[in-house]
Amino acid sequence: MAPRSISSPLLLLSAVLLSCCCGLSGAARPAPSAAAVGNVSFIRSWCAGTEYPTLCDATLFPHAAAVGTSPARLAWAALNVTLDGARNAKAAMKEMAAGGQLTPVAAEAAGDCVSMLGDAVGMLRQSVETMEEQAEEEGQATQQASRTARFRVDSVRTWASAALTDDGMCMEGFKGEAAGVREAVRSHVIGLAHLTANALGIVNAMAAQTPP
Repeated sequence: MAPRSISSPLLLLSAVLLSCCCGLSGAARPAPSAAAVGNVSFIRSWCAGTEYPTLCDATLFPHAAAVGTSPARLAWAALNVTLDGARNAKAAMKEMAAGGQLTPVAAEAAGDCVSMLGDAVGMLRQSVETMEEQAEEEGQATQQASRTARFRVDSVRTWASAALTDDGMCMEGFKGEAAGVREAVRSHVIGLAHLTANALGIVNAMAAQTPP
């Protein structure tokens, strides 16, 4: 027996449903606003001058609405992202130090690393708070505001530089350990070092625009 054919009404209904589905899946999304495009372009232009621009774009684009076109808010966002990275790296190294699988020398190095990352967290927290203060007062044209801005930016540069040094010293402590241990430490810390370098690059660029 030949297969029973589908009735015309059912065929018509199927075609309509297929047409609707295709139309929905292919519907154009609303175009981003000019402001949103401008914010992303602003971030990209500043990230282009950092050591790791692709990472900079990826971590700061989600903050485009909050950043707008403010250098201080951009620096604040970069420092905030770095602070989160430092907290995560510290937690990972603390877990590694307490895992009981390291040699005594490596366990001591891991403990030192946790301490250094703790220092980095403290300095980055200060940097975030200070840059937030600067963002709130950005645009003021008085001489006092200019001096305050310079002091804040220089302070943040000092703290971020020290945090980057701590990142590097943390990895240096494992030079004599097995490759697997060194790679584990690197996986926890190298991303933080890159975030810190980018944040410092943005702050340095901001410093170049801040009157003495």
